[in-house]
Amino acid sequence: MRAIAALTGLGLLGLTTTACVPHQWVPVRVHPSNAAVYLDGKPLESDIEEVKLRSDRDHTVLVKSPGHRGELVILRSVEREGDPMLEPDGVWVRLAPEAGLGRDLVIESEPDSGS
Repeated sequence: MRAIAALTGLGLLGLTTTACVPHQWVPVRVHPSNAAVYLDGKPLESDIEEVKLRSDRDHTVLVKSPGHRGELVILRSVEREGDPMLEPDGVWVRLAPEAGLGRDLVIESEPDSGS
């Protein structure tokens, strides 16, 4: 009986400590809209608009799309009025096309007439 009570007490302790972890809702907006988004190395759903993150630790957001340069956003945990907050407070990424993926324009002069 004591073992069960001790295990129950530990379980309740675990619940109370995780409930006190600070979180923050962070909006996520990316373009192109079909870009792959990775949070701390794990893929996010493609239609996600915001994500709930622990604000007491840093996070990385990587955005990638074929034909575009990827972009890495680092969300840093900073103290604001005694509470941890993530900065920037949102992820807004518009990927730039990779150079050299457009069509090449080639202009040829008239061939030599065999001089």
